[in-house]
Amino acid sequence: MVQLSILPLLAAVMMAALPVHAEDRWEALTFERLDQVAEAALNNAQNLSLLNNREYCGYIAFDGKDRLRFTAPLKGDVESCTPPEVPYSWELIASYHTHGALNPQVPDVSYELPSGDDLRGDMDEGIDGYLATPGGRFWFIDTYDEVVIMLGGVGYFQPDSLFEQDIKCGPWAERSFEQIFMMEDKEIDPCDL
Repeated sequence: MVQLSILPLLAAVMMAALPVHAEDRWEALTFERLDQVAEAALNNAQNLSLLNNREYCGYIAFDGKDRLRFTAPLKGDVESCTPPEVPYSWELIASYHTHGALNPQVPDVSYELPSGDDLRGDMDEGIDGYLATPGGRFWFIDTYDEVVIMLGGVGYFQPDSLFEQDIKCGPWAERSFEQIFMMEDKEIDPCDL
């Protein structure tokens, strides 16, 4: 039986819930700080995701008291996750989610890049996103510049025990939304772009 320690999650929630004055909360928010909060949220979500082979998701937001925090990860299904409802007073900044564990019955499917649905979901909400993959990669989905940026490579988060290096051409640190959509629409391998 696998037991997950709640102490790292509680510490991360406390760290993420530090208050920021309302008038300067956006000026005080840096990508580095946002990435740290996303990392804390995804670290716990990734462990649950691999254990249960389900996507997990949530939000990063300023709460009604202007504290930067993330929601607890919500369990989705094998291919998707609908983030939790948040209070009206919360101001959403980004989503976060995982891609679950690998399916040994479908060895040729890769979940190591954000999907077109991931990109569309964040764009529809007008927020950025973060993703942890079965290989442990850490991705940032930038909806303003329409690029995905790898913040951490294979093994940054706990990888699935079945994971093997899947992208033979090496990890690309950045992909455009257009490239992601093209790979899916035309079934192009990432190495063939």
